[in-house]
Amino acid sequence: MNPDATIPQLFVLLGDPVQHSLSPRMQNAAFAAAKLDAVYVALRTPAQMVGPLMREVAVAGGGGNVTLPHKGVAAQALDEASEAVHATGACNVFWWEEGKGLCGDNTDVEAFRIAAEAVAGSSLLGARVLLLGAGGAARAVVQACLAAGVSQLDVLNRSSERAVQLVNGFGRPSMLNTVDRSGVVGSDRYDLIVNATSLGLREADPLPLEPDVLNTAAVLDLVYGLDETPFVRAARKLALESMDGRRMLVEQAARSYETWFGFEAPRRVMYASVGMQTA
Repeated sequence: MNPDATIPQLFVLLGDPVQHSLSPRMQNAAFAAAKLDAVYVALRTPAQMVGPLMREVAVAGGGGNVTLPHKGVAAQALDEASEAVHATGACNVFWWEEGKGLCGDNTDVEAFRIAAEAVAGSSLLGARVLLLGAGGAARAVVQACLAAGVSQLDVLNRSSERAVQLVNGFGRPSMLNTVDRSGVVGSDRYDLIVNATSLGLREADPLPLEPDVLNTAAVLDLVYGLDETPFVRAARKLALESMDGRRMLVEQAARSYETWFGFEAPRRVMYASVGMQTA
């Protein structure tokens, strides 16, 4: 081994599953474009190892991201949490700061807003939104929607108890409610339906909501791949505006990059790496 060789900065993605993730491809393309001596890897991680791994990587001068289902666990491991982490109870990016320790933020909140406005074609102010799911990604969606001033946000989850916990965690604002499938079928038209479940990560997964229930103007699926997800394809067959999770992925990743390095992320490179040509 060359004693003068430097060890690249290590950045990691912690989650389970992670084999589907485009984050390593995207961040390594960004590192190469900026000629950074850094590497990004995805690590399938059990919940009990999330906090220790975050701390070990960050203390060594690196950082990383956290994905499902560990964003809540990551938030609890921090020494210094951002307002977005406090609001959502979820952390998706971490780093180390002298005098503060292990720091974290939730860049999903702003990234979701950008993606949602892109597919909806307008601001979320006054919008009626249906949210599918009640996990860590859903908390970021709720925070973004409340901040944007939606008029109604309905939460549909397989476990009604988790949906209630999500609503209670935000203080039960009047525009935030839980619904069951019958409530969705009988509802007025939504401006946007958001899939924040993990359904679609596996080929055998059912759709998060059947096409005949898509009473909406637009669909945003937070699940992504290099091709459109089954939920997006189902929405397109109904001539609905639809988008998968790649725009949100890039925007949260770009904000993570800017937090780690302190300069603007090469967004064009990052978008191209996941098969999108424009921001």
